[in-house]
Amino acid sequence: MSAAPGGETEGLAEILPGTLLAVGGWLEVAAQPVSWLPPEGRGLLPVQGYILRDSASWLMIDTGLAVHWPLIADGIHRTLEGSAERRLITTRREQDCMINLPAILGEFGVREVLYAGVLNPLDFFEGVEESDAAARIEATAGLRAVRIAPGVVTPVGRLRLEVLRVELRLLATNWFYEGHTRSLFTSDAFAFLARPANAWSAGVSRLRGRDEAPMRAEDAALYLSAKMDWLIGIDPEPVIRDLDRIQADRPIDRICPGFGCVIEGREAVREAFDCVRAALRLLAARPRQPWRFPEALAGAALLEERA
Repeated sequence: MSAAPGGETEGLAEILPGTLLAVGGWLEVAAQPVSWLPPEGRGLLPVQGYILRDSASWLMIDTGLAVHWPLIADGIHRTLEGSAERRLITTRREQDCMINLPAILGEFGVREVLYAGVLNPLDFFEGVEESDAAARIEATAGLRAVRIAPGVVTPVGRLRLEVLRVELRLLATNWFYEGHTRSLFTSDAFAFLARPANAWSAGVSRLRGRDEAPMRAEDAALYLSAKMDWLIGIDPEPVIRDLDRIQADRPIDRICPGFGCVIEGREAVREAFDCVRAALRLLAARPRQPWRFPEALAGAALLEERA
């Protein structure tokens, strides 16, 4: 895995200067044997957490990948000045959202971790570097884990972050919507816009410009099926209706996924929603492969029978 290219100075991108920022690095998709990346994928994929700032309030959404920690730590440092209230919230209980949580708690004075749903993110560390995580968490005086339900709106200064429960997800995934900036944080959905591999040396931005090449439903389907293979062969209409509702109920100026380029501008947002709808229909048209009993489990079952 590589550090950020020249267009991403020290891993920090200002989406709305002083208010909405992205911190993280880049992955060369074809070089990564990662389950949530399609083997057929190509190019440079940004992976990021987001920071919302207003006055003395600071909130980070997801923590980025461990391999990018030096870039993320530097980016966080550059956003903290003047912040007194420092909190963190996660969209999912998975490593690409939470792996840097112990370091952030230990180094940056975060005192509150918000979580939506029934899974406390601090439980994540029972199986991930348990002793180190426990020591860091216990050493953080006054740390609180606070559950917020879908539909609840959390203030970040004058900003308002709403928890959304959505259909396009795996397990206990939540999206967030911030109404002042009109930003939709979509976790591992809308996460399909990579940059060409040859863009690395020239520098590259994690924001997709308004005048770039059209989005392709085939690309969206490729990334969606790598992470959410349950979409193959389903009736897509309930998921599409949920996307319609989200789009109709809220003005959205940008989509901020956990990986893939930030989609900037209302026209680009409309294009992205249409692209994902088309991708869902492409996946729905594919024949669903019969499930095969995994070889390891089959062996275990055989041994149990013989016992």
